[in-house]
Amino acid sequence: MTSISSRTFRIVLLLSFVLISVSSYAQNESVVYIGTNGKITDQKHALFTLKIRNKSSKTTVVQTFKLKDAEWERFHTEQYKKLNDSTYQIRANGTDFNGTIIRTFYKKSDQHYLFREIIKGNTVRSGEATSIVPLLLHGKVMEYYSGGNQKSVSEYCNNELVSNQNWLENGDKYIDNIFYSVDDDPTFEPGMKVLHQHILKGFKDAGIDISSISGSLIVGFVVMENGTVDGVRILKGLGPNINTVAYESLKSLKGDWKSAKLNNQTVRYFQVFPINFIYRQYQFEFAELRGAILHYGAY
Repeated sequence: MTSISSRTFRIVLLLSFVLISVSSYAQNESVVYIGTNGKITDQKHALFTLKIRNKSSKTTVVQTFKLKDAEWERFHTEQYKKLNDSTYQIRANGTDFNGTIIRTFYKKSDQHYLFREIIKGNTVRSGEATSIVPLLLHGKVMEYYSGGNQKSVSEYCNNELVSNQNWLENGDKYIDNIFYSVDDDPTFEPGMKVLHQHILKGFKDAGIDISSISGSLIVGFVVMENGTVDGVRILKGLGPNINTVAYESLKSLKGDWKSAKLNNQTVRYFQVFPINFIYRQYQFEFAELRGAILHYGAY
C-alpha cells in the first residue's frame, strides 16, 4: 500500500511540474491579431499575426506573419533588448525594413505611453501608444524623413488610422487623409492590360530600349475618392530618364478608377505599383498592384 501511494505521489508531482511548466511557457507567449487599417481583431479577420515571446526579463521577440493566399508567411521579426527602464534596442529584419531602432518611452498612465524611435541618430517617429512591445498606436503620431523634415502627422484610435497630414521629403505639402489598408482595393476600370500597354508605349515613344534595363522601379500614387489619380511619386528609381517616363506615363493615364472603400466609405488610397525590368521577349514583368499596408519607406 505504501509503495502504491509513493508511486502515485511521484506521478502527481510529475504532472504538477508539467502543468506548471506549460503554464509558465504560455504566460511568456502572447498573440495580437491585426486586421484592415491596423484594427485589433480576432484570428478570423486578421491580415497580420503578431507573436510575442518573452525569452527573458530583458529580451523579447516579436514575429509578424502576413496572410497570403490563405497561408501565414513570416513578414517581419523584431528582437527587443531592454537597455533600461525607458529604452529598447530593436533589431528589425523583414521585407519592409532591416536595421536597428532605438525606442525610448515614458509611461503616462495605464496603457498610455509616449514614445520616440531613433535610427542612426535621427528621430523617425514619435507619438502616443497603448503598448510598447509590440507598438500599438493611439493618439497623435509624427513621422520624419531621415533628413529631419516632417513626413506625416497622424491620428490613431486603438491602432486604427483615423486621419493624416503628409509632406514630401523636400518639405512640399502632399495629399492628406491617405489610407494604406482598406476593405476594398481600388481597381482600374479599363483593365490592367490597358495600364500595362500604356506604360510600355511610354517607354517606346521615349526611345528607351527596355532590353537594356534591369532591376525594379516602384511607383506610388493616390487613388482619390472620385476615381482620379494624384500624387504620383517614384519610390524606388532606376535613373532620371526611366523615372521620368514611368512618372509621366502614370500621370497621363486615361480612365477612371473604382475608388477604395473602408467601413463602407470611399477613401483616398496610396497605391504601390512595382515594375520589374526583366528582359523576356521584349516585355516587362509587371507585379500586381498592391497597397502599402505598412507605410512604404517609413524608415
